[in-house]
Amino acid sequence: MEQTRECGECDLCCKWLSHDVYGQQVSINNPCRFIKNGCSIHPNRPAHCKRYFCMWAQGVLPEWMYPKDIGVMVNVKAWPQGQWLEVVECGVEVIDEVMMELLKFKVPIVLNHKLIGPSEFIEFHKNYVKTHSNFLSSVSD
Repeated sequence: MEQTRECGECDLCCKWLSHDVYGQQVSINNPCRFIKNGCSIHPNRPAHCKRYFCMWAQGVLPEWMYPKDIGVMVNVKAWPQGQWLEVVECGVEVIDEVMMELLKFKVPIVLNHKLIGPSEFIEFHKNYVKTHSNFLSSVSD
């Protein structure tokens, strides 16, 4: 999938998703050392960083939902019956306007440990968390 928006100064994925950047294990407690008003190594960032696009960067979410402004990243994940949304609060709680916008997609949503979706999704997600974490991955994992 091709990115339709530039990340600009947004660097939430460089802080809130676990991944390796040239030998540094990035995590919530250990943000990427290349963050300088955005990614200072953007043209030379690792392949998994180049593949990652949050829903805003994909152009799916409205402009006003710029992750750095609302403090929330939204990722699309796949499950056997379609897609689901992973909502990552980045130091702030999701506001009602954001949640209302996400509910319009009519797909399961995971916010913290709260699951919104059918019972089949709840069962799927139990197994998902056993084998996955918040590692940076491609949108279609």
